[in-house]
Amino acid sequence: MDLCRTVYGLYYPETRRAVEELWAERPHHWYERNYEKRQDAMHRGCLERWRAWADAAGVALGDGFAHHYPTAGANEAIHALLALHAARGGRRIHVFAGEYEGYTHLAAALGLAVIAHAREPERYAASLAEHARAGDQFWISQPSAIDGNLWPGFARFRDALAAAAPGVSLIVDLTYVGATAVEPRIELREPPVAAVLWSLSKPFGVYYHRIGGLLSREEIPTLSGHHWFKNLFSLQLGERLLTTYNACELPARYQARQREALAHCRANGQIPDGARASDVVMLAHAPSAGDAFAEYARAGGLRFCLSPIMDRMINP
Repeated sequence: MDLCRTVYGLYYPETRRAVEELWAERPHHWYERNYEKRQDAMHRGCLERWRAWADAAGVALGDGFAHHYPTAGANEAIHALLALHAARGGRRIHVFAGEYEGYTHLAAALGLAVIAHAREPERYAASLAEHARAGDQFWISQPSAIDGNLWPGFARFRDALAAAAPGVSLIVDLTYVGATAVEPRIELREPPVAAVLWSLSKPFGVYYHRIGGLLSREEIPTLSGHHWFKNLFSLQLGERLLTTYNACELPARYQARQREALAHCRANGQIPDGARASDVVMLAHAPSAGDAFAEYARAGGLRFCLSPIMDRMINP
């Protein structure tokens, strides 16, 4: 298998070394004497380091997010926000067509309706006015899970949402920050941005270490106990990776492999001739290419994950 539809991360040699170094340190002291509450603050280093790491890449968070929780990757944060939305009487969420499918699956499981909008400004303005109601949530990823690119229309959309649908909260998923070779430059300091979630699964390939976090303007009660319920090894691994590598370093290092993988798959007819490398280093994207690639179609376009072939190139 050279490519796949579902997006998988790359377990980089740099990540492997960081894990081996931590294992070699035999850090049993992290876990001992828990009755002294020594571990209660051990998540703060990773969370604070992520904020500094993201800030250096141009993610403007400001000081409005008073609550920052460690989570098991992005999924736990998504579930917590959607469950709270449903428990408080929320009826629906909004996404762009082709967005990360996890929002839809979890929302549906919680009894929430999901309304998909076209991403073109001339279409989403009318669609928001028709379907969005105060109290709803709009979920969006930036860089975008739709095609793996930084979406230049994000700021315009954020402002349009505030104007066309007052009272609709914007939830921003930063899972792909750290997976692009260019700085993302994302402005999140003002409403309607209500919460921001992040994960290191894609930037460092640590999917099964489950390293992530949630920043929110309001308290998320189901996460309030996470200063007790957390994975100490994962948080220490996350802090070490974030301290060692800046947000664009590994994607820039492996961008040439992305181009090689794309060329290989294009030559073998596994990907359309018009496919291009995405900003996210393990992805490629293309316009819709007919029946031959229909299984990859997402909102009229195509997104391909190059992780299988890139993994063989990077970790032979």
